[in-house]
Amino acid sequence: MNVHLLSIGDELLIGQTINTNAAWMGKKLTEDGWRVSRVVILSDDPETIRRELDDALSIADAVLLTGGLGPTKDDLTKHVLADYFGTELVMHQDIADKIKAWFESRNVPFHEVNRLQAMLPRDCTVLPNPLGTASGMWFERPSGQVVVSMPGVPYEMEGLMMSEVLPRLRSHFKLPTTLYETIVTAGIGESSLAALVSDWESALPSKGVSLAYLPSPGQVKVRIGVQGPAEDRKSLAHQLEAEAQAFVDLAYDHVIGRGDSGLPEAVLNMLKKRGETLCTAESCTGGQIAAMLTAVPGASASMWGGVVAYDNRVKQDLLGVSAENLAKHGAVSECVVKAMARGARMRLGTDWALATSGVAGPSGGTAAKPVGLVWMAVAGPEGEMAWCHRFGSQRERIVQRASRRILTHLHEAMRQGPRRVG
Repeated sequence: MNVHLLSIGDELLIGQTINTNAAWMGKKLTEDGWRVSRVVILSDDPETIRRELDDALSIADAVLLTGGLGPTKDDLTKHVLADYFGTELVMHQDIADKIKAWFESRNVPFHEVNRLQAMLPRDCTVLPNPLGTASGMWFERPSGQVVVSMPGVPYEMEGLMMSEVLPRLRSHFKLPTTLYETIVTAGIGESSLAALVSDWESALPSKGVSLAYLPSPGQVKVRIGVQGPAEDRKSLAHQLEAEAQAFVDLAYDHVIGRGDSGLPEAVLNMLKKRGETLCTAESCTGGQIAAMLTAVPGASASMWGGVVAYDNRVKQDLLGVSAENLAKHGAVSECVVKAMARGARMRLGTDWALATSGVAGPSGGTAAKPVGLVWMAVAGPEGEMAWCHRFGSQRERIVQRASRRILTHLHEAMRQGPRRVG
């Protein structure tokens, strides 16, 4: 079954708002067995919306629209849909009462313009929106095709999708069972990973198994998928697990987790299992490593804190880096980054510490230490280890890649090293 996603809004076209809705919807729909065959961003223009609907319905079984459902005059979606399906807008008093109650419960003034959101097409199924004031709309064509309109506010759209749209789609269409397993790897590039599992990958099409590589800075996710009749779910699950385990066996040295987990989750999970703790000492990454770790729920069990030692005085006063080494070797050096990690570990009293010092740019580079050069260190129970990497010339990418790489080094160090006793 094919589904097209139409995202309405000039703010999406001009880059003022990122289209996160399509990404979220694509993930959920794919998990339900749909094939998302097209995503289109279009302007707040009636003719454009009609044209895209014609095009989508010539191919797709279902069309999902987001955006253009507010109380203001530039929200045109329901007007276009009413005209498109040959019906008229009528006042739904029950919806109007709910909208008024929604405003009153939040002690927000209710204006008559808000009541207009209860003016909805007569010939549609209204989808209640408990998280906002813009109702969803469900239209069915004689052919069985479905058009659904939802608000563009992400959490409202997600609520409608989960409570109304996805269950209705499952009931309306007979969908196959589609199962996926995502395996996360780090410390290896996409091409090298593909070469490592080449023979296994070559045999997948004949088994009806799909494979996709999803690279991002510092890691590569591999998505394995199987699809079949709904009644075969159990056998499909067994097949998927067998193929996922085959991949893990081949790429074991680089596998850090499964599902949506990434490097921070993998590191924190391993620390928790080992009963160990971590801190950070960051210069060029400016707190990004600590932010990645503390964004994970429950991080406080293992992540104790960090120091952003951007200035050399902080490196000296808080982390114990010697003035002599800073003067002789510079802040971006092996001896300094090791001293930062060692000092942080001692100062914060943790089992492990991470440190980074580099040239993030866009200025400040030299022939010996160009932009993108980063020294990083891991301090642990058996001492310090350091690495030097080059991460290109774009500041944001340098920080992101350096932050991920040092987490990879820590993960490898913990996996290969002894576990703390006591």
